[in-house]
Amino acid sequence: MPVVNHLGLTVMDIEESIKFYRDVVGMELQMKRDPRVMGEWYDTLTENPGQATTISAHLKLGDFTLQLIEYTESRGDAAKLGHNVTGSPHLCVGIEGDFAGVDARHAELEAAGFHVSPVVQPEGLGFRSFYVFDPDGLPVELMCRPPRS
Repeated sequence: MPVVNHLGLTVMDIEESIKFYRDVVGMELQMKRDPRVMGEWYDTLTENPGQATTISAHLKLGDFTLQLIEYTESRGDAAKLGHNVTGSPHLCVGIEGDFAGVDARHAELEAAGFHVSPVVQPEGLGFRSFYVFDPDGLPVELMCRPPRS
């Protein structure tokens, strides 16, 4: 049976993205790959001949792995991101605890200057969440579904 191995995101600045996913989202940096590990095989696989400098990092949260990739040469244009844009992703990460934890995290990130959406709690759906946006504008949803008693 197939299993998800990782999700890869191409980013503008790998150091800023590592800081965001580590410090804001709570992921753990597993490894950062030096560009010399890449080569002709990677050019062939990604159909991106001539890329000379690619940096990648893997971050984990539970069983989930996020791969960040920065092209420093032969970089393409930034993708348009948004919920109404076909193919545009968002990442959802659970916040443990109760709904007060969502509000506290929202206030903390807003005070730190992050772009955050309003907190919502749709009636009858049992969750409370908001979005914070990564350095490239990718929406990351922070959501709480308290355990039912």
